[in-house]
Amino acid sequence: MTATAQGQAIALEQVRKVWGETVLLEGLSLDVPAGSFTAVLGPSGCGKSTTLRIIAGLEAVTTGQVRIGNRDVTQMSPAQRGISMVFQSYALFPHLTVAENIVFGLKVAGLPRRERQRRLKDVADLLELGPYLGRKPAALSGGQQQRVALGRAVISQRPVCLMDEPLSNLDARLRDEMRREIRRLQRALGFTMVYVTHDQTEAITMADRVVLMNKGQIEQVAAPEEIYNRPATPFAARFIGNPPMNLLSPAAFGAALEAAPESLRIGVRPEALTESAQGPILAEVKGAEFLGADTLVELTCAGGDILAKLPGTRGLTPGETLRLAVPPEQIHAFDLTRNARLEDPGLIARLQEIHS
Repeated sequence: MTATAQGQAIALEQVRKVWGETVLLEGLSLDVPAGSFTAVLGPSGCGKSTTLRIIAGLEAVTTGQVRIGNRDVTQMSPAQRGISMVFQSYALFPHLTVAENIVFGLKVAGLPRRERQRRLKDVADLLELGPYLGRKPAALSGGQQQRVALGRAVISQRPVCLMDEPLSNLDARLRDEMRREIRRLQRALGFTMVYVTHDQTEAITMADRVVLMNKGQIEQVAAPEEIYNRPATPFAARFIGNPPMNLLSPAAFGAALEAAPESLRIGVRPEALTESAQGPILAEVKGAEFLGADTLVELTCAGGDILAKLPGTRGLTPGETLRLAVPPEQIHAFDLTRNARLEDPGLIARLQEIHS
């Protein structure tokens, strides 16, 4: 297929969105590089869909600025912004064929029939929709309908494509297939993609960059590997990773950290915990879930619950006591009061010494 227009950068500058007395976004600033695949991730109600709709022009900002490429589009309509969009609902016309659905926007725009047919063939080949062009949407599977929605967005050859949880209506197997399909499409065509999802697996497997949101604000913007290996806040530490990172109080380490402030939390991923006769973490087994290669163990430690992912062959009994250690390089530290990662070399060295 002929490449689309060069992807364009997107910038939000101090965007605030208020609905009545509810603040949906508070001073949000974000740069999306041209040609990148950026996933906006977060729990329900965090503001991610509002952010996407503001980029699209479907929601007006209360204050702030939106730029696409070198244009201030804050006051422009969606049609003026040069974007395409794929929604959670496929929004296909049930009375039109697949081919008619895909070219509908081009027809409305007055593109000559010959050019519409040329683009249709390219898109149908790219998305393997050729055999279905004469069918109506009701005769298609969910995955095929999603391909039609993608085709309608791609055929416009716009430099920016926005997607709002497009895979949430599909079963697990189809979601896996469509994740690869969408990523392949974006790389092949080079447009700028902003993809909203509540599913961390989608975000970290598809995106170049993840924008993690919480309560109308950005917690962290980073590559998937960085946001997993160096979460910037306690929220990021808990949200990214399955099962989530443990945040241990200083009491879990006994006398070794008795002078530490109560706001300190030691971050340890369940998969980083290992059994060790000399381990500084003493925990009691509450229950265990056999997962095949691994066993997910629920434990209590210093009055709090933690999770450990241990080898699948390990048999465990409720009430059993385990000693656990962590590889020093897998230790994270956070300050709950400042909602921030701690980079105190002295503290990190002390924690590493406890586990070495």
